[in-house]
Parts: sequence; structure tokens; C-alpha cells
Amino acid sequence: MPTLVSPGVSVTIVDESFYVAVTAPTVPLFFVVTRADKKKTDGITDAPGALEHSLVRTITSLNSSVDTYGVPYFRTDNTGAQLHGDCRNEYGLFALNQFLTIGNRAYVVRADVDAADADVITFIAASPTFSGVGNGTMTGIGVNQLTAQAETWTIVATNATTFSVNGFVSGPQGTATVGVPYNNGIISFTLTVGGTPFQALDTFTLVITQTTVSNPLGANDAAKRVSIVTALQGEINSNQDIRSDYYEYNLILCPGYHEVVDELLNLNQSINDEAFVIADTPSNKTPEDTAIWSLTIARYRSPNVGYYYPWSVASNLDGVNVFVAPSGLALKTYAYNDNVAEVWFPPAGFRRGVVTGISDVGYVTGTLGTATTFVSTPLNQGQRDVLYEFFKNINPIPFFPGRGIVIFGQKTSYSLTSALDRINVMRLLIKMKREIRKAAMAYLFELNDRITRDSIKQMIDDYLNDIMVRRGLYDFLVICDEQNNTPVRIDRNELWVDILVKPAKAVEFIYIPIRVVSTGAKLH
Repeated sequence: MPTLVSPGVSVTIVDESFYVAVTAPTVPLFFVVTRADKKKTDGITDAPGALEHSLVRTITSLNSSVDTYGVPYFRTDNTGAQLHGDCRNEYGLFALNQFLTIGNRAYVVRADVDAADADVITFIAASPTFSGVGNGTMTGIGVNQLTAQAETWTIVATNATTFSVNGFVSGPQGTATVGVPYNNGIISFTLTVGGTPFQALDTFTLVITQTTVSNPLGANDAAKRVSIVTALQGEINSNQDIRSDYYEYNLILCPGYHEVVDELLNLNQSINDEAFVIADTPSNKTPEDTAIWSLTIARYRSPNVGYYYPWSVASNLDGVNVFVAPSGLALKTYAYNDNVAEVWFPPAGFRRGVVTGISDVGYVTGTLGTATTFVSTPLNQGQRDVLYEFFKNINPIPFFPGRGIVIFGQKTSYSLTSALDRINVMRLLIKMKREIRKAAMAYLFELNDRITRDSIKQMIDDYLNDIMVRRGLYDFLVICDEQNNTPVRIDRNELWVDILVKPAKAVEFIYIPIRVVSTGAKLH
């Protein structure tokens, strides 16, 4: 406050209008695997997103997705039969496009692996040979894999310090000087003189041979899957951009690869558990086998992840029916739920969980990596029970005659029975956690007194009351006074706000007893 020396008026403005800002409800982060040879829809221009890795792309529309990554690619055999469940199919891009029919922003990271799995041709230089009077060495030999071809190079001395360079196929390529690195864009090396100076016609011979590696990702689908999963794990674990404040997302998924859920959960921990992971189950298991799988070490337990079953058949952008991961269906349902309701409403059931854009649900049989057989699995009551019961907590996606395909569960993968074993509750808490954290930043470095404590309490009270009015909470209590801000805490420069909430629960089990009474009974 300024000090007035002579009579006057000083007017200042103190901002005490802080409130909790609302964040976007559905912003997913995708980890995807693609071929590196993708083209845009014109079939000529390279799709830029397929040539990069580790870069976080912001995709805001279906056109943006196709311009960046091209049309999702799904493999077929020589007869045109679909390789359903093949680990090289572009499940992530398909799920991204599913989401973009409703959502308008997603972050995408491509892993450093080429799903084309094409033969890899490499050119290798053999150890050089020398003939002549002088002596010396050729070191630092390099071969440019983009311009090289199989051929023999002769490097012939014209005098003690200069050599002519000639390729059997490439032809004359200038001269190399002793002691100076040589590079013609095809090969590179450095000549070093020994104890005896070089003389004219002294010759180095360098042979470049071609080798071809077939199936670079592995000999079969299991081996290829290990290669792809390893690349995805490395990308998730090492990418620092997705851990920065520049990218704010609240859902994480890697469609088609349930093996990376633990890495996704670790990523979520690094951003203060402010996102929810949507996970897949294996594509080639029956409902009963999936229920058993859910109890194994391959399935991860956390209130921050939800698993879905089974996979489905849907039409790609080129009109071809393909076999796709359930996490994409779930994400699209989340987005629809958030558009017509709130994040604390369950993204399931006949009001908000009806799935569109797919024609069937099921799993595949046969050897993955070959033309597998799709088995339609509508999921009867018994199968839904065995998947959804406690400890298994797999959210079923059944078909109901006359009603369609519906997401019919909303359990998290929590290993305990509490309010945190439901997705709508977890998404509410994730939203509250992030929005309150960001709003509370305004109180840093304020004086720790009753005025500050009352102000932050009022801000949070108003925020939670709004959620309660909109049916997200049954009740709440915010404590920020001398009870929890003791002298010891104040001396540590700490401000404590305790929040107790009763989150709204969903109706999942309806019991309607019907009593039959006699005609003369009195009904009240």
C-alpha cells in the first residue's frame, strides 16, 4: 500500500475473485505403432507422422489424423484374408479415428518401430586389402546406407599423398588425400601413411557387400510382438515431453498392447495420477479364458485403470472390415458420455454406453500372424458374470438383441472393494484433483492467516457445491482452519486443506421383488 505524504486518495485493487477453472473432460494420450512407409490419401505424399518417433503430435480432427498418419493399415495374406489380431496392425490409429468422430483433441506419440516388418537391406564394407610398395592404413570406413550398392572400390595412389577413388559401378569419385577424411556421399574413410611413403599405383581395395534381413521384427507373431512391445515400453518410459506441463491429458491408452499397462501406470504416476488408463484384454481368448487371465500377473491392479472385453469388428476408412481393440470403443464411449453428461456419470449402459460404428464383438482363433478366424461372442449373462465379478473386474461389451452392442460395466482394476473400484468415481476424483491443484496455485506465497484460509476454503466450497448440484457428490466438507493448520505446520510454511467427499454412486444392480397377495388383502 503506498504511503501518502500530503492529502490525497490512493486506490488499489486486490484480486480475491479466485475460482476453480474447468478443464476439458476428454483429452486422451495415444501411444501408437505404424508402418514407416505410409502415404497421405493422395497415395504420393509421405505421411509425416509415420516417419518420426518420440514427437508428441496434437491431432484435432479426422482430416488431421489422416494427413499426419495416413489410413490405418491392417494386414492381409496373399488371398486377401484379414490377419485378425496380428501385432503389426495399426490398432492405435484406428482408435484415434474412432475418438475423433466425437472428440476434438488428442495427443499422439509414435514408437520407434516400423510395423511394415519389411526386409532390411544393409551394405557392409569388408576389411580393405592393400597392394604396393609403401605401407599405411585405411581407417574410419563408413557406408551410406541410402546411396550405397554392392560394388568394389579401388583407391589408387597417383603420388605419395593423393589417391584416385573409383567404384566399379559408381565410377570415378575424385581423389582422397592422405591424412584428410574422405567422403563422397557413398563411402567414407581416412588414409594414414606408415613407415614407408606411398608410391604411385599403390592400391587399396574395398569391397561393399549387400545383406538382407528378413522379418526384422521376429520370425513369428509372438517374437514380433516382443519387439513392438519393447519399443513401446521404451517410448513410454523415456519420453519426457509427455511428462511436462505443456501437454495436459486425462486419459491414456495404447490400443492393442495390454503388455504396456504397467508402463502407462508409471507414466500416470509421474503426472500425479491425474489421468485414467483404458486397457485391452488379449484378442484371442474366450470369455472364460479371459476371466482366468485377469487373475494372472499379466493383468495389472490399480484404481487408475479399467479393462474391457471383447474386441470388435468395424469398418476402416477404406471401407474394409477390420478387427479392432476394445479400448478404442471405450474411449469413444467416454467422449460421448462427457458430451451428453459429466465425467462422473458412468460411461456404460443403454443411455450412454451404446457403441456405434462396429458390427460385431468377439475374439479370434488360430495362429496370430496368419489368417485367423473371428468368433462372434455376444456375451450371455453367465459370461458377463464371470468377467465382472470382484477380483476379475473386466468390463464386458455384449450384444443385446433389439438394443445393440453396449458397454455394460464400469469397474476399475482396483484390488479392494471401495468407492475407487468404479470408473465414474475415479474420473470425478481425477478431475477434482487436477482442477483444485491448479486453482490453489494462486495462494502460494500468501500470508498463512485466517483471511487466506477462509478464501481458499470458500473457493473450494463453491467448486464442490457446483459439482454436488450437478449430481457428482452427495455431500462434502472442506476444513481449512486452526484444526488442521497447527502452529507446527504454519512454521513449516504449510497450508493444509482437508476435503471429505461422498461421491455419487451408480445403479448397477436393480432388485424388484414382486409379492402376490390374495384378492381380499388390503394394499397400502
